[in-house]
Amino acid sequence: MQYLGVPDAVLMEIGSDLGCCRRALEDLGSAVIEACTNAMEHGNRLEDDKDIEIIFEIDFPRIVVTVLDHGSGFDFKGWKPPDELMRRRGRGILIMREFTDVMEFDHHQDGRFLIRLTKILDPAPEDDDDASGQPS
Repeated sequence: MQYLGVPDAVLMEIGSDLGCCRRALEDLGSAVIEACTNAMEHGNRLEDDKDIEIIFEIDFPRIVVTVLDHGSGFDFKGWKPPDELMRRRGRGILIMREFTDVMEFDHHQDGRFLIRLTKILDPAPEDDDDASGQPS
């Protein structure tokens, strides 16, 4: 869990190079961190010998981030949001869905479970901070 900030840092660097809206990158970063947390905790059961793989695909203005783990996954086709939204746990899918434009679950051809998060990025507004956090 100590490396959860790495994918977010990668996204911020990509966004800085592309000159896109910082808020959209932050949203996607939150979703990616949630996906990685779930992959480590639920997919890999926090087993140190199991890794997760994160794939970044950039086709501006679209960024797709795929997170793969070694778990069997869950019944994503039958998943329903929890009745109690204010409980401490169980809101990760809702968070990821809210912060992305497309969220897909599937199984990789090698059997690993994956989540694919897609975000369409807008260019950084001229009067806003760009992805690097510096005024435009």
